[in-house]
Amino acid sequence: MRNITRYSEVETGFTLVEMMVALLIFSLLSVAGVALLRSAVNSDEVTSAKLGDMAEMQRFVSLIEADLNQAVPRSFRSDSGTRTASFSAGSNSQNGTLMTFTSGGQSNINDKPRSNLQRIEYRILEGRLERLYYEMTDGGEASQPAILLENLQNIDVRFRNKRGIWSDRWEFERLTDLPRAVELKFEQAGRLHRHVFLVGTGYL
Repeated sequence: MRNITRYSEVETGFTLVEMMVALLIFSLLSVAGVALLRSAVNSDEVTSAKLGDMAEMQRFVSLIEADLNQAVPRSFRSDSGTRTASFSAGSNSQNGTLMTFTSGGQSNINDKPRSNLQRIEYRILEGRLERLYYEMTDGGEASQPAILLENLQNIDVRFRNKRGIWSDRWEFERLTDLPRAVELKFEQAGRLHRHVFLVGTGYL
């Protein structure tokens, strides 16, 4: 009598334990991927903010540097007709006028009846550094203030006179006197900034 051996079909697949392990690994990879993506997005946002702050600071430096480099020893008259010094500066308060002066080299695209001189004023108001200008060198109304920097603290400005002495007060002998240089220090977002600008043809 012959032995007849029957072979049953063997079905292959994953057990429940294997499926659970696979799902766990997939979940961990998904979480890691999301965390990596979030980190990349956060890094990009921080980098963009830093670059924006640097660009803002560079625009401010370029603007005030151009204004002060073209400062001229030209006094002007106020609305009341009083002759005012070419360069005047307020006290080192946290709110008020930092400096007012006459700057040359101003463009006149619309051919208005005015010279290439322009009276410029920098002021601090509630932690903002603002710039104003007067189209007419003598008298006239100021423009709307342009906000250059915000959230400033511990603002300090000094002036270097023709004798090479630094002082936190600008004192002049003649109405046409200009400082040789201006030093501006302030804090912004916990960082200390210090900038030194030449005035007109002044030398350090």
